[in-house]
Amino acid sequence: MPCFDVFWRKRYLTRRELLKAYTNKYTYVFWALIISVLVLLDLHGFAERVSMAALVTYTVVLSSLTFLFYFLASLVGIKLSQRFSRFFLIFPLVGFVGAVLATYLVEIGMSAYFGGRISLEHAAEKLPINFILTLVLETFFLTFVMPVAVPSGGIGGAKPAGPETPCKTITIAGKTYYCKALISVSSQDHYVRIKTSEEEDMVRARLSDLIEKLSCQNGIQPHRSHWVSRRAVVGMVSRKGHKRLEICDGSEIPVARGRASEVQNWLDHTEH
Repeated sequence: MPCFDVFWRKRYLTRRELLKAYTNKYTYVFWALIISVLVLLDLHGFAERVSMAALVTYTVVLSSLTFLFYFLASLVGIKLSQRFSRFFLIFPLVGFVGAVLATYLVEIGMSAYFGGRISLEHAAEKLPINFILTLVLETFFLTFVMPVAVPSGGIGGAKPAGPETPCKTITIAGKTYYCKALISVSSQDHYVRIKTSEEEDMVRARLSDLIEKLSCQNGIQPHRSHWVSRRAVVGMVSRKGHKRLEICDGSEIPVARGRASEVQNWLDHTEH
């Protein structure tokens, strides 16, 4: 999934990387530091009215809920990006929503603790500083913690590997096709079926001989009998226990069981 931080740096995040990052020891260290900073800053001024144990407990709960909110928002975003190829996530917007929820949860929780009424005005006054703090912590997490927690992932900022200078046309069996129009190439006995957005041809050739030619394109061979262009893939679904790629023309291409993880990683790291 493409995502952006407060500096509008584009990053890529997959479900596997998300799970790996949120279960990494560095994330827990960072989480502990956040709790310590929030307790020391005491932005809402509760230290003089509640015990230190109560303040720490409340801060732990709120921090946990905020981390959970980020995790769920990212998980939903990754799911949506698999369904809608142009979907992307802006982390500062996630942080803003998280800051609003955390601020009002503090007000609601402490109002109940002190037996007073909820002061929305007081919460609104604290919202700007809470949002700024959220952005700072979010930026530190994405910049310093994520690359360490997921050293080989796409979250580091660079676009995942792919053809940097794809060819514009490709010649198959003496006929030239525009690469942007390619949908899939499928093997059928001694022939290959070439599907484009404009036509469908059956030519005498071997798919294994064409794979090298197709390597300059953003595509993949999900099954030994098929090659598909990333532009044509809508997403991957499961049919009766078998993975299949949904194609933009309404057809489906099977995914070999041993290649399912590779194909999913390809989908997560590449764009149309």
